[in-house]
Amino acid sequence: MKYLLAEWTHQEEDEPYLIYSEMDEERRETRRVEFYRNGITFSYGGERGNEGALRQQPFPENLRDLQTPEGEFSAREISLGLFYEIWNQAQERPDGFMGMFF
Repeated sequence: MKYLLAEWTHQEEDEPYLIYSEMDEERRETRRVEFYRNGITFSYGGERGNEGALRQQPFPENLRDLQTPEGEFSAREISLGLFYEIWNQAQERPDGFMGMFF
């Protein structure tokens, strides 16, 4: 397994600005945690389900290929320990934003 942190520089409250991902041997996403500027956190995959929300195509071997020329989006590999720390702290909201209203 490999782990990455993607940072997206923007001010949109309905788009994540930090994305932590776990990738399998084929570089396909198996788990993800998203952080939003309004304080909401979502997690997908593993025991939390919602695998349909995971990235379908494999991540490139060179994570620099994900970066935008303007520097708005960047990605780097992180440690297993950091990913698990984030994964274990993330709030589970399996029903997405609508769960906040019921």
